[in-house]
Amino acid sequence: ADISFSLRRGERLGVIGPNGSGKTTLLRQLAGRHTGLGGTVRLGHNVKTAFYEQHQEQLNVDSDLLTEMQRFRPDWTMQQCRSYLGRFLFSNDDVFKRISILSGGERSRLALAKLIASDANLLFLDEPTNHLDIASREALEASLADFPGTMIVVSHDRTLIDRLAERLIIVQDGQAQLFYGNFSDYRRAQQTQSADTDASGEE
Repeated sequence: ADISFSLRRGERLGVIGPNGSGKTTLLRQLAGRHTGLGGTVRLGHNVKTAFYEQHQEQLNVDSDLLTEMQRFRPDWTMQQCRSYLGRFLFSNDDVFKRISILSGGERSRLALAKLIASDANLLFLDEPTNHLDIASREALEASLADFPGTMIVVSHDRTLIDRLAERLIIVQDGQAQLFYGNFSDYRRAQQTQSADTDASGEE
């Protein structure tokens, strides 16, 4: 309740809070995937959205990685597709792996690769680094950092939120609070507030 904000081209918003606090529900409502109980979301002119969720049902399991990428971006050459997949740690013969035998982390990497390669200029990301190892997380962070569009990211990954987010929505105890800054800025503000509270209590 009582939250209102505008997000402009190229801005990055992080959504943080405890499990079960409603972060994903808020993200789905902003993306038009959940009606919610009220409120209005207005998208700007020429905004194209893409949504990433943890369960990858939009991948063709009968295909291999390279074919999947070529179908998704038919305007790219085979070498462009191979080079792009390499940015997501699919190198050499990895690109010929069938999607049906990929691990959960590999499927996540492929889905995120497709998402970033889409024509979308507003990304909704729900826990994008879940199931990823350190190298995969670093590759994803680098690709998202290079993404020129706007994004809203729900994540428990403090490193990711620190690197990407310029603003936060903190969802907890049934409330949503806007904060200008990344996760480190938010923690420092909390510590300062806690120290001020302790000092006033001692007085």
